Amino acid sequence: MVSIRVLVLAAVAAAGRAAGMFDGDSAVRQLTPTNFDLVLERTSQPTFVKFYAPWCGHCQTLEPEYERAATRTHGVAKFYAVNCDVESNRGLCARYNVQGFPTLKVFTEKRTKRGSRRAVDYQGARKASAMAKYARSMLPSLSTKLSADGLDTFVTGTQLPKAVLLTERSKPGDLWRGVAAHFDRKVQLAHIVNPDSATLERLGVDKLPAIVVFPEHTDPSVAELYTGESKYLPLAKFIHATAIARKPVRQSKAQTNPVALDVQQIETQADLERVCISPAGSSPVPILCVIGVIALEPEFEESRAEHAQVVTVLESVLSGQRLRSPHAPTQPNSNSDDYDEVEGDSSADDTSEPSPPLRVAWVNALSAAGQQVRAMFGLSDDLPTAVAVSPRKHAAAPYHGAFTRANMLDWADQCYEGRGMRRIAGELIISGKQEAGHDEL
Repeated sequence: MVSIRVLVLAAVAAAGRAAGMFDGDSAVRQLTPTNFDLVLERTSQPTFVKFYAPWCGHCQTLEPEYERAATRTHGVAKFYAVNCDVESNRGLCARYNVQGFPTLKVFTEKRTKRGSRRAVDYQGARKASAMAKYARSMLPSLSTKLSADGLDTFVTGTQLPKAVLLTERSKPGDLWRGVAAHFDRKVQLAHIVNPDSATLERLGVDKLPAIVVFPEHTDPSVAELYTGESKYLPLAKFIHATAIARKPVRQSKAQTNPVALDVQQIETQADLERVCISPAGSSPVPILCVIGVIALEPEFEESRAEHAQVVTVLESVLSGQRLRSPHAPTQPNSNSDDYDEVEGDSSADDTSEPSPPLRVAWVNALSAAGQQVRAMFGLSDDLPTAVAVSPRKHAAAPYHGAFTRANMLDWADQCYEGRGMRRIAGELIISGKQEAGHDEL
């Protein structure tokens, strides 16, 4: 006979599982309306999303199978979950027409014109092996097959950094295809089958397979050889560190002082002045300064990961504006219905001196500086968010909408053209770390 104590403990354990699906060290991450579009936009790997309710018996039955599928396909596919029992998530569940639990959607590499990923209903067996097999079958082939003679042309073909697999296999395996899908639209990947000895010697390769990263599209001679394990995580970290995190300093022909193009943190008034208002040295005041507002709790791994995702979006905004003419107009668009014309000092728009078109920074929403920025510009409590500031025109435009690369680029373009910018009341002043009683993270 089963004791009452055993039954009670079993019931408590079941209730705990229902209330806390995919918590702790789970391979499945929870999504909310705040991070849903941002997370999905960053990858082209097949992405499962489980829409569930914690009280649902079928959802509880599926949980261990879903967890195993996520573990088995690490580096090839992504597995996420949305708790539709949470009030703030219900609009997201309605958006995908969730009418029963659990509902499984798979997001493919195919995208809309706005960059959002297309979803299909998963109709297969609710077993780990079936879901993992389906995920692998949906993995796109985004690595370009090259000949050794075509390597230099590939490296210099677009402005994206490149990564190339040198292999004896006739086609790349799931690991390389998964990496290609992960870095889709950020790094271009290719593979060369049976490269000749001259190519191997040039790249410093003594055995196959080998992976070489070309961080600079202008110089095929700059190459970094990967020497780590043939595993997804160390390889992805190497490509990110070598091709994306490395930010070269660029300058226009007319500039004597290069402007570092990176996303900087604002913690104090001095930071705000340095980045947005009065750059040091002879660097002119930027035409536009975009400040991302991000909640970062560095002691939590998930918070650090989401912070990195938001910074990647901000980096894409910066990259998307790099090629703007330094003499591009900054005049407010007085024909815009939603624009309050801002008077400016015409001397500030003197085009005889080139100026950086855009600066991008971020501020921690949980810090004193972040709270003051949010209050100053009337920003939404939904995070992440952003504000575009024109120091020359003393104007600003808050960001509204999903924090995705496509949306942010469109918004930055509109702000750059003067649309949506409104006069700032008062001075751009934050106290940041100087405010007593606040501990900065």
